[in-house]
Amino acid sequence: MTRNSKPKLTDEEQKFLDLFGTEGVCHIKKLAEALDMSSAGVVELAQKLKDKGVWIWKNGDELCLSDANVDLDPEALEIKDKELKIGVIADTILGSKYEQPTALYNAFQMAEHEGVDVMIHLGVTAGMPTPMKANEFHKLTAQEQIDYVVENYPRSNKFKTRMISGFHDMQWRKGSWKKSGINILAQICAQRDDLIYRGDLYADFPLSRGVSEGARLPVLRAAYHGGDDAPYSKSYPIQGYAENLVQDISALFSDDLPDCAVVGGQGVFLDLPGGAIKHLVSVPGMRLVSPSIMRKKRRSVVPTIGLMILTVHFKDKEFSVQRSHYPLGGIKHDYREKISKDKLVMDSLNNDERAVLKILDNTAQSLGELSRALNRSDSTIKKIIESLRERGFNIIDPEDNPSKHYRLLVGPRSTFNVKPINFEDYFHNTIEVGAVSDTHIGHHSELIEVLNDAYKIFSERKIKAVYHCGDITNGPPKHDEHNKGEIREFRASNLTEDVVSLYPRVPNITTFAICGDHDRWFLDQNGYEILRTVSLLRPDIVNLGVQQGERRDGRVITLLRHFNWGTGYSRSYKPQQVTTDTVLKEVDQELSRYRGKTICVLSGGGHVYCTMLYKGVVFILCPCLQGKTGFITGLGKLSDVGFLIYSVTHNKAGVLTKFTVEYFDRGKEALAIVRKKSRSKGRKRDKALSEILKK
Repeated sequence: MTRNSKPKLTDEEQKFLDLFGTEGVCHIKKLAEALDMSSAGVVELAQKLKDKGVWIWKNGDELCLSDANVDLDPEALEIKDKELKIGVIADTILGSKYEQPTALYNAFQMAEHEGVDVMIHLGVTAGMPTPMKANEFHKLTAQEQIDYVVENYPRSNKFKTRMISGFHDMQWRKGSWKKSGINILAQICAQRDDLIYRGDLYADFPLSRGVSEGARLPVLRAAYHGGDDAPYSKSYPIQGYAENLVQDISALFSDDLPDCAVVGGQGVFLDLPGGAIKHLVSVPGMRLVSPSIMRKKRRSVVPTIGLMILTVHFKDKEFSVQRSHYPLGGIKHDYREKISKDKLVMDSLNNDERAVLKILDNTAQSLGELSRALNRSDSTIKKIIESLRERGFNIIDPEDNPSKHYRLLVGPRSTFNVKPINFEDYFHNTIEVGAVSDTHIGHHSELIEVLNDAYKIFSERKIKAVYHCGDITNGPPKHDEHNKGEIREFRASNLTEDVVSLYPRVPNITTFAICGDHDRWFLDQNGYEILRTVSLLRPDIVNLGVQQGERRDGRVITLLRHFNWGTGYSRSYKPQQVTTDTVLKEVDQELSRYRGKTICVLSGGGHVYCTMLYKGVVFILCPCLQGKTGFITGLGKLSDVGFLIYSVTHNKAGVLTKFTVEYFDRGKEALAIVRKKSRSKGRKRDKALSEILKK
């Protein structure tokens, strides 16, 4: 248990602690030399101090005071057979009444089923309760939380779990060893062989595959960034974290910048690669929202509960990363025992007694509310309550409860028996598709080479359907680009022929497309719907509509949209708005049409990439396949260039159970292509000007 007063120490013990200095970490051999004792004697002395309430933990050959922040050396993760699967979970707040132990155990089942090699856990315990939040905890002290996690945390014989302190775990560090400074995760991991402590707030993991000596290993950084506060826009803190890693341009040339970062603390699944950090992902949480958070102003939580798995593939000294999210449902009062574990007791109850138990298990009720719910008199309700008490149910009287309600008290779980998942039903059906957008054929910055590369990869991966989210052409001139020399072709008939001849034609692949705002300009000017004509000439290109379309694939409904928006700093702001203000309203008005379906929204028009799972809807902002333009340069931006392969898996009931996305970043190739075209155009202009001057 924690101590609030300074323990009485011997001179030897005081000297021992003084040797730690301000850093709070000291090598065992250094301590042994200074104290003139054996290494075993030093460890024994540390245990005596721990028994007195001075929290010390052992990390390899070092001893650490628990109030010291810990930054451990990177741990290399070895890749076998060119693939490594890394499971990531976050924000479990174990010890809180809003924890989700069933989801945690199910996450371990899924991780084992999917062949995870390593599990990383960011932010484990509920932290230190304050007087205002004490009623939200079922384990109040550090020792209670340590014992609870050690006893009940899932075990796997297929992988070990690396634990990293998050915001709530760090609350136990406040003060010093004199004032209950406790490294709670170090204490937990010291008692479980399958749990490995990896430091505070972040840890680096080089991805080793036996490369030659001296070669740099790509680095995965697992980081905790957040707490109980967050802005409305979910991606804002994650983007800010990545931006802070590049404090100077020199960081881009440094080996210290991670190649892949997974960030916990915001409780939502987001895929945001394409910047200085090539692979940037936000990890979903595993908690319900507590009343103390709900009371906060300007607080929009909307957590996503689930497991994330990164699959790292190595090929020819290059690596790619697939991000898979496994959504899990929340359960109210999941920390509690069932009403009664004794089947004989439950079988002995009559219908009225069962009804009262069911009501009180959900919420406290007044005598009048129970009377109305069961249509029984007050005296009968009191007799039912008394009968339940005689059978061992702890029901508090209204007189003993400030709310003046009957309240059923049920203790925290002592056992965690989670039903095995039937994965044949759980992962019942999967669709896998490719996605492209904003090809802007007709502009000098078109990237036909990259578009062909995309379809080559789609074919190799046996993709049958590809979605195009609009602006397949650059359309007619509207911003005088033709006068600026940016447009290659803007006439409707010629552009139609260009699309028919230039757009990739691959056997067994059908492209489902919508018109974007550029394509629609022909329709606005003279009633010509260019994509409809293209689809008649190219049967492998299916026209789904103007700026919006829909396609059903079994129980998966895909909504294609092309919005006339520019994207601000926060990538997720528009997807959140559209999901709440449009998609959910449409579903609410036609519940029977969408019930039992998984909904995906693919949006073009923004020229930036972001994937998120928000309120149960998969939302993808598609990157573009157009190089740098004068218009984009004038906005002071650089588009995300690339394409996607994603898959959606649902159970037999149509509920989303797995979502995987792989982003193919082609920004580097786009810059090179546009630069080459620009030089070629410049030489042609110079030659033409020279000819004119000669005349």
